[in-house]
Amino acid sequence: MALTILDITNGIFSIIFVVISIIIGLTIMAKYFAYKQRTYLLIGLTWIGMASTWTPSSISLVVFLTLGMIPPIQLLLFIAIFFLPFAQAFWITVFCVFKGIKSRKIVIGLFVIEGIIFEAFFLLLLFTNPSAIATFSATFDMDYALWINIFLFSLLIMFLATGTSLAWESVKSDDPEVKLKGKFLFIAFYSFIVGAVLDIFSASSIFILTVARLVLISSAFAFYVGFILPDWMKKLFLS
Repeated sequence: MALTILDITNGIFSIIFVVISIIIGLTIMAKYFAYKQRTYLLIGLTWIGMASTWTPSSISLVVFLTLGMIPPIQLLLFIAIFFLPFAQAFWITVFCVFKGIKSRKIVIGLFVIEGIIFEAFFLLLLFTNPSAIATFSATFDMDYALWINIFLFSLLIMFLATGTSLAWESVKSDDPEVKLKGKFLFIAFYSFIVGAVLDIFSASSIFILTVARLVLISSAFAFYVGFILPDWMKKLFLS
């Protein structure tokens, strides 16, 4: 099997995005040890989890170049999908804490229950009928079943809606630093959605693929700045 330029571009950009996302996620998580706030752990894990969908194409390129084979689809599906309900639960917890929602246990509980039900069906099909979850559409890409796409779409909508709410509240703040963070959060959430949507239409276009991944990479940096505003950016934008 020979790799196409599109396959290689897909794999390389996936590696770049996933590695950057892991570094950013771990960097945010590390703030927990300085401030002892659990939300930093959850925010970092959320971003790493949301980026997991692009991990299979990263791994596939590395494995193919080293071993000349594509990993089993069960392994790729597990990496791509299994961690998403956790990311969803982590993020909704962060949202409830930041918004001061009094009934947060009920809200979080509903998402946890939904996640457990989803994971049960997912794991059952993963080991009995993986084609009911997804099939290969290209060397490194998979076509997901309708029920998976519905879950992914609902996850993106939830991520965008809650992210917009947090960003808008920050932008309205009288604190210049908080206001600046809010602007970057807007960029982060909307660029992530735009990048994810563009990625859907990138199966046959290197140009669209490149734009999609660059937008996703920019969303990762904006997400970091939105929660961890570096001193040099404070001086750049607020001086």
